[in-house]
Amino acid sequence: MHTLVVTMCTVIRKIRSGSPNKSMASTAGPTRISVESPQIRWARRTGLALLLLSSVAIVWTWGLVSATAEVAERTWAVGSFLLLLLGGIVLLQRYWSAYRAWGWSVWGCWLWLALVGHGLYWDDWPGWAHGLAFGLVWGGLFRAFRYYRRRTRTETVIVLLACILFVGGGVVVTSGLGEEAALQLTLSRVGLWGLMVGAVGMTGLASIGLFRPVFALTCEPLLWLMYAVRWRGGAEGQIPAHGPCLVIANHACWGDPFFLEKVLPRPTTPMMTSKFYDLPFLRPLMRHFGVIRVPDVSYKKDAPEVEEAIAALDRGECLVIFPEGYLRRREDCLLRRFGRGVWLILQQRPEVPVFACWIEGNWGSFTSYWNGPPLRNKRPDFRRPIQVAVTGPHWVPAEVLADHWHTRFYLMDLVDAARQQLGLPSLGPFVTSSVAGLTDSQSQPQDEDEEHPQG
Repeated sequence: MHTLVVTMCTVIRKIRSGSPNKSMASTAGPTRISVESPQIRWARRTGLALLLLSSVAIVWTWGLVSATAEVAERTWAVGSFLLLLLGGIVLLQRYWSAYRAWGWSVWGCWLWLALVGHGLYWDDWPGWAHGLAFGLVWGGLFRAFRYYRRRTRTETVIVLLACILFVGGGVVVTSGLGEEAALQLTLSRVGLWGLMVGAVGMTGLASIGLFRPVFALTCEPLLWLMYAVRWRGGAEGQIPAHGPCLVIANHACWGDPFFLEKVLPRPTTPMMTSKFYDLPFLRPLMRHFGVIRVPDVSYKKDAPEVEEAIAALDRGECLVIFPEGYLRRREDCLLRRFGRGVWLILQQRPEVPVFACWIEGNWGSFTSYWNGPPLRNKRPDFRRPIQVAVTGPHWVPAEVLADHWHTRFYLMDLVDAARQQLGLPSLGPFVTSSVAGLTDSQSQPQDEDEEHPQG
């Protein structure tokens, strides 16, 4: 019990702590922007509500486990309940993704709902199983709050109230205060079905409010089977938890957005061509996840996706762009000239930090154009090695942004520098060899990669 209280206090101190860490210092740029993106705000508020509800549910279940266990087995039942609860909280603090950790809370709610149904039907309330369920719920919540904390008074009060309810309720249960009245209420038909209603409500809240992180977590085993993704950079200390940021990378297969989503600690807002976005089974998901639709045309005068991208940055989102605007087609063309779209975005929002990435191993995969179109003339991938390097944050100087050619080649050099972080040879420099003499008045051939900003 003492260990559990100490662990809770440690988490609270981390949530309340206002001291900047090394990461915050590294992300301080010309303008520090801390706008909370809608995806994170919705998940964080859902998580706080779930924390408060689950604190009541934990105490209720704790009393139920203690009351229904045989006298000789009561110590084991309660002890295993607390041990698994504490173990889940501690172990999930080591989970690599703060955002997907919310998904563990959802699965914990579903497990608890199944256990409540099991208890109502079989009259069996195993302490270790309920402790495991709540360990997943609280472990996922505290893991996410450690990164996404806002240090607001409301957030701190809710976390403190949840912990006070847990500790206070635990003291009441273990001391036997009002045991008989509580036992009658808990084991009554009204009490048990009230517990079931609470479990359904808590699970519904978690599933709706944390749908995206639990969806990503559920898809993780499939991605793990297909690809062994390793990365350098992109840690929570490097990527700011809140505020807009722009991620750029090379593009050689359909799976590139998933590799970046796995590596980056924040939910991303990618772009997708209408060819895939408009598929009936994908469109509802893409709209829910905030993916930006790009018309699948070769040339166009208007670029509504650029305005949508700027709006996404204004909302504080992490925007992912493949500036080549084209999926790699040839073995000898490792990086195409970047299109104008990324310059248009940065020209409007120069204060946004840029993170440059290089994805290695994507060319030759099942969804690349190696040896033919994607999904053809290639075996499905199984634990294919994928390496991702993330560098930044970078801020493009104003004198560079003054010229779109200079900006495009400057960003290509940033991506090339990320490639070198993986021990690969440089492809550049691009600025010194390509920018000199290029002006808008010169007649420049139109590249295919200027179709749209991301490909």
